[in-house]
Amino acid sequence: MEEVMIEFYKEKDEQAFLDVWQEKYGQLTDDEIDQLYADIADAIDAAIKEGEHRLGQPYEYKDVLIGKSDFNAFHSLYIFEAVKE
Repeated sequence: MEEVMIEFYKEKDEQAFLDVWQEKYGQLTDDEIDQLYADIADAIDAAIKEGEHRLGQPYEYKDVLIGKSDFNAFHSLYIFEAVKE
């Protein structure tokens, strides 16, 4: 199975996600953030393959909105952008 990863379009999108995540689940170390991102990548990859999520739609992980999803096939990278309100 090919390894997939996640990234955010903008640093502020990542910080907004982390702020909400850590408010709900507690502070994370850098290693824990890396593991969280690996878990999110696996979860969204499975959701897409199972037809439970479509790219371009907002994606939530454990009741926390991450953002609108996209995929870079060259880098096997799911990319998230903050949802505009």
